[in-house]
Amino acid sequence: MLLGGKLSGSETSWLPQGSFFPSRYLDPAAGQQSISVLSYEVEGETQQLMYVPISLSMHQQFVRSIQSETRQWELGMEFTIYSQFSIVDVGEAFMGGLQNADYRISSVFHYQRNSNTLYRVSLFHQSSHLGDDYIIRNFVVTPTLRSQNYEQLDLTLFKKFDGWNLYGVAGYNVSPNTVRKRLLLQLGVDWYHPLSKQPKYALVVGMDVKIYEHNEYVPNIRIGTGIEFASGSQTPVKLLLSYYQGHLPYSTLEYQKVRLTGLSLIFDFPHR
Repeated sequence: MLLGGKLSGSETSWLPQGSFFPSRYLDPAAGQQSISVLSYEVEGETQQLMYVPISLSMHQQFVRSIQSETRQWELGMEFTIYSQFSIVDVGEAFMGGLQNADYRISSVFHYQRNSNTLYRVSLFHQSSHLGDDYIIRNFVVTPTLRSQNYEQLDLTLFKKFDGWNLYGVAGYNVSPNTVRKRLLLQLGVDWYHPLSKQPKYALVVGMDVKIYEHNEYVPNIRIGTGIEFASGSQTPVKLLLSYYQGHLPYSTLEYQKVRLTGLSLIFDFPHR
């Protein structure tokens, strides 16, 4: 209940819209709607490729409890499909098709301590599968690696400052029988600067760094800059120029060391 513009007591809602937890939009594994068109350079190979990763995601909070104007929590789930398409120049023509698809389902708990500090606990299951197009084109006849099939528990601390967002993540592979090493460390930062008095357009710049024990602690780094449209609305859209270096962020081909450069279009989910 609101008294004089302030919340009196707690307020609980079931199946609420959106989420109050901010998007880690430069994380390749973020649950969001996105499409990218990227150059695809694999270390040790000379073949010219184009890479088109597409993510489609569904979020639903089951319950949200608001204790005060700045303190609240919510419990829900996320489901995301990360499809990756590759286009190859074979000399006489360009050949394209589905390279791989990753599936992730997560249970999530968000807690906002105050206007500057938020926490997230996530437990997810992920599986990864090569596409038929890739298997046929590359004559794959042996079982692929299963290092991208696992369950993981993530703990996230998210801090907001004036125009800045900082976050840190510690993750641990909790699958009892796994071929994947267990530890993940992740850090990220992004900066937001309005380009007009009314919040319609904004400049955004950011970086995401992931360090997996499975990849011998070689960092995966993604940086990006661009324009956010419909800033201040519940569903902003970002157009970014991004660069990624490290192990391929998706798929059973994660062992590849790559450089990915190009444009990304990202659609945020509704926010409270």
